[in-house]
Amino acid sequence: MVIGAIVFAVSAAVLLVDPNSFLVFIGLTSNDSTIWSFKLMGLLLVALAAHMATTSRHAADPAFRRAASVMVLVSGGLGALTYMAPGATTTGRWVFVGIGAGFAALYLITLPIKSIGYKEEQPHNS
Repeated sequence: MVIGAIVFAVSAAVLLVDPNSFLVFIGLTSNDSTIWSFKLMGLLLVALAAHMATTSRHAADPAFRRAASVMVLVSGGLGALTYMAPGATTTGRWVFVGIGAGFAALYLITLPIKSIGYKEEQPHNS
């Protein structure tokens, strides 16, 4: 989840500073409405990145598992929506489709690993 937080934070910075470049990168048409929408998305990604970073480091296993389960759907959904977006299919679009699918897979893999580590950290009452 830490890597996802970093990727979201970098994406947020790009969307807030230069959303037009991002739109061109993924092959979307740029206009005032889409620029505003992507700036708004950048602001939301700041909150999500902070939440992901905090959850990954400080949340107990049940909270982490719930957040990771949601992120499986969010990451997969972002990949799918990027794939289906109108406009030209660019290399940048394929990069973001791959990132979304990759993170969905990583969250699926991380769920059982995090649980095992959490159980090992619990004190054993003898």
